[in-house]
Formats: sequence, C-alpha cells, structure tokens
Amino acid sequence: MHITTGAPTEEEAAAAIAAITLLLSEEASHVALAPSEPPARWRDSMRLIAQGISPMRVPVPPRWHTIERLRRAGRGGMGIVGM
Repeated sequence: MHITTGAPTEEEAAAAIAAITLLLSEEASHVALAPSEPPARWRDSMRLIAQGISPMRVPVPPRWHTIERLRRAGRGGMGIVGM
C-alpha cells in the first residue's frame, strides 16, 4: 500500500487508473465465464448430508430460517448453524 501526502503525481494517478482498469476488466471476464445454468443439486445434497441434515425436495430454496428450524427440530447436526 502506497500512501501519499498532498496531490498525487501524474505517474501515481496513471498507475492507480491502470490498476483499477485491470481489476474491472478481470471482474468482467469472471462474470462472463460464470455458468448460466443453475448449480448441480447433488453438491448441495452432499453438503447437507455432511452436516447431518437429510436432503429433501422443497418447493422453495431453503433459507437460513428453514435450516435453523430443521436444526431446532432435532433433524440437523451441529454443522454450519452450530457455530
């Protein structure tokens, strides 16, 4: 990290703009490479099984309140919600 006092020089401003441009272009390329299809559900199921929660098909995607409700009902282990 470079800290300057006062106004930056032209070289410092150009370096900062180049760094920001590089970061923005890398981020844009990662967004372009992102898969357009939803993730495989078997991975989610394996994560739930590893935490002691049995996977089930639900009409809506599970949220934190659903996971907490399952844990309190005794159907979940100490997994991610037991921190």
